Amino acid sequence: MKKILGVLVISFLVSGCATTSGPSGSGKVGNNLSTTVSKDEMRKINQTIKYTETVPENAEVITSITVRRCHRNFTDPAPSESTLKNDLKIAAYEKGGDGFSNYRMEKISGGVALLYNCWQFRDATATVYKFN
Repeated sequence: MKKILGVLVISFLVSGCATTSGPSGSGKVGNNLSTTVSKDEMRKINQTIKYTETVPENAEVITSITVRRCHRNFTDPAPSESTLKNDLKIAAYEKGGDGFSNYRMEKISGGVALLYNCWQFRDATATVYKFN
């Protein structure tokens, strides 16, 4: 009976390590393609949403956005800047923007990331704008 109980406890612990998101979501993992949009939608988003370093003069700010990627396995490549920018394009498109600017990426390692079963988070923030 003790062996069965021990096996059950270990299996629950191990299955907890195999989750795909943390308590409030660790975001997308690695450089995987986004499954929230189709290939045709992604093509349209790439043609529509542009990145500029600053908000153009003939545009108004809509909102700020943040996306998160999880670097789960240390043997896998960390989420790339281009992957994060693609995620920002999707978010800007969903907000009704024409582009985004003021891109900033932050790496979060250690305690907080480990709580979500990630070696590291990569958070990207930007400002969404729409042309007048």
